[in-house]
Amino acid sequence: MSFQYIPLPGDQEGSIRLVHLLPKNEHPKSCEGPGSSGALASPPARVHCTLSVAKLEEPPPYAALSYTWGTSDRKSTIMVNGMPFLATENLESALYHLTPQGQPLVLWVDAICIDQNSEGERPQQLRKMRQIYSRATSVTAWLGPPRDNSDIALGWIQYYGSLADSLGIGTKPDLMLPSLLQSLRVSPGKLPENSRLKTFLKEISNEVALDSGQAESIRVSLAKLFDRPYWNRVWAVQEMAHAKSVRFACGDKSVSVDALHHALRLMRNLRQFQKLRQGCYVQQATVKSIGFPTNTRNATSLLKVQRATEPLPLIYLLRTFRFFKASDPRDRLLALLGFASDADILGLSSDFRDKSYEELYCDVIVGLITNGFFDVLSLCDPDIRIPGYPSWTPDFTRLRARVPLQQRVLDRNSSPVKTSLRPTFSASGKRKLGSKSCPPPRSSGSHLVLHAKLIDVVDHMGTQWKAGHSRRWLEELRQFSFPDGANSLEPLPRACLQAVLHTAVADQEGWRAAIKPRLSDSMVAKVQEALERSKLSEDTASLTLFGVDDYMDQLQDIAKHRCPFRTSTGRIGIGPHQMKPGDRIYVLEGAPVPYAMREGTDRKLRLLGEVYLHGIMDGEALDNVKTLDKIKLY
Repeated sequence: MSFQYIPLPGDQEGSIRLVHLLPKNEHPKSCEGPGSSGALASPPARVHCTLSVAKLEEPPPYAALSYTWGTSDRKSTIMVNGMPFLATENLESALYHLTPQGQPLVLWVDAICIDQNSEGERPQQLRKMRQIYSRATSVTAWLGPPRDNSDIALGWIQYYGSLADSLGIGTKPDLMLPSLLQSLRVSPGKLPENSRLKTFLKEISNEVALDSGQAESIRVSLAKLFDRPYWNRVWAVQEMAHAKSVRFACGDKSVSVDALHHALRLMRNLRQFQKLRQGCYVQQATVKSIGFPTNTRNATSLLKVQRATEPLPLIYLLRTFRFFKASDPRDRLLALLGFASDADILGLSSDFRDKSYEELYCDVIVGLITNGFFDVLSLCDPDIRIPGYPSWTPDFTRLRARVPLQQRVLDRNSSPVKTSLRPTFSASGKRKLGSKSCPPPRSSGSHLVLHAKLIDVVDHMGTQWKAGHSRRWLEELRQFSFPDGANSLEPLPRACLQAVLHTAVADQEGWRAAIKPRLSDSMVAKVQEALERSKLSEDTASLTLFGVDDYMDQLQDIAKHRCPFRTSTGRIGIGPHQMKPGDRIYVLEGAPVPYAMREGTDRKLRLLGEVYLHGIMDGEALDNVKTLDKIKLY
């Protein structure tokens, strides 16, 4: 006989179940598996627990479990109230490793505390996720069972992350890790007089040594740890956002959220230092790579939410967690809407569970665009579009790799928390959306009514960027800069070369703390000098030897899935690789960047994506334009 739920009290809106995980010394001495007999007996259950009912308003102290369910076709038996209960293998492993030695551990675990077969109970309990996680004394994030030297990875994170925190690494200009490591190599006498700091730097510098087998083993174990499914789980975002405190557990080892935060910063800085030391661009880390892992983006994003003091705007959440996954495609947005600070303002506070995921996506995009968040269109891609749905509605169930031209950054000093776009572009000039002269877009069924200006038409397209083709990328932009009929072998005028260098990286440099600036004149001069000295060699990674590694990093980041192009008026730009001659470049009223659109055989305009078009990114194209046209975007 298997476990049977007793319904929650009539006021189940205010009631929850809690799991009491029994210590090992309270397990039955002998417990055969269900239906076992004689030689065919199943192994005894490793997990024993009981269930109780509590009032959510005044619950006893409990911890909440954050984990991935794992595949539903692979189950293990646990004992609940003395009866067998089928749990996923990952959950059984989590509960086994969390089993205490002394007093019972009180937990909230969704798969056990909610009757998953009750159509009435399940949605009611899920609506209380915010309260459940915020009222828990702590949250345990279960990464999975121990494997691939995960103990080594967690030990490294806890030790070096905690040490970096206590030493204040990265908190002051003189404590920036890359400069400290550089001083250790070339001028150790300039290091601060701090023996703990010097010991830390000597130890951590060994982790960068390319000939160290032990360091390579650590980097491999870290890369595999951050490849685990937990880091892609969208519901973990909401659970982290509401948690008072978090520990990340893997097997019998765990690390604090602060240690993980500082360890992630260390890995980012060690990647940068290692790249500078090698004098070349470090490619995406794999288990065979010598570099520190680069697959830490999702973990970093999770910790940003966990450490935030207030709820965050939906546009920031959507863009930050666009690579996270959910089994139900609606959850890609519902998990974020549940704690977005501006869901009500955007008109998105209703219960969307009766809608299809396609309808939900449309409603969310309309709410954002009509409130001026045009950058959600940067998530659209013609190759991953919901069939039969508008071109301005991205399909969040499929991953999109093209990096948006601008990034959303948090202003943590504002209340409520606000965001801004970096670097700053203003293709539509000083027009402020919502003013009398700049009405907001309107949605009408399958199309958006927008105020816009046709700026230019694509005339020539270059080659889609591929890894190692930076030379071709720069050369095609150079050729596009010559007037028709000019000999492309002639030296390019200095101003034209500067336009090429600005366009190649969408006129932006790498991050400077929380700032992502436009491309500076000093960097342009350095790149020009490097190009002259290197003669634009076939492998432009060698340019990093001339001190322009930041520029080359930015180029390789922004160029992916894009092509260079020239317009009919001779402007140069970069845009989605799906573009072709005849496509139109529009500036939308209130939008910071231009957009490429295509008119189909049905005479309808459809979105291709955002573009960088040199010479119009600061409102120049609309300076003397008093009225804009109405367009319909399908």
